[in-house]
Amino acid sequence: MLSLFLQYFAFSFVACLGTIQVAVSVSGLRGLWLTPWRWANRLLGGLLIVASAWWFFAREPRAVPYPLLEGSQQGGTFLFAGILATWVTVFLVPGVHRLLAGAVQGTPPETHRGLESLRHGSFWARRGPGARRARG
Repeated sequence: MLSLFLQYFAFSFVACLGTIQVAVSVSGLRGLWLTPWRWANRLLGGLLIVASAWWFFAREPRAVPYPLLEGSQQGGTFLFAGILATWVTVFLVPGVHRLLAGAVQGTPPETHRGLESLRHGSFWARRGPGARRARG
């Protein structure tokens, strides 16, 4: 049962990560892209979705009923995988890009707030040491 849980979690996580990459490439939120090119992000996202589904369903027959695997467990696992994929996309991926580049890329203009600021830079560019405001 634990093995099936981990396999379903991996499938859900990778599929959610791919879906997020397709969505952020369509919306133009460059701060969350895995690659610097829009077309490559869409292709990578699609490949992640297809590859995770192929790995999960083609690896072994899943038509056999699992008496201990319930819908609520699948829903909770998918929810946790989706939240973790979002967290990885927002915090970890831009941090890796920042470490590889060696500098904060594209600090967004101060007039952009929320998700709009991610069109010009990553979450870390917004939260970097130079972007702190004095509280008064």
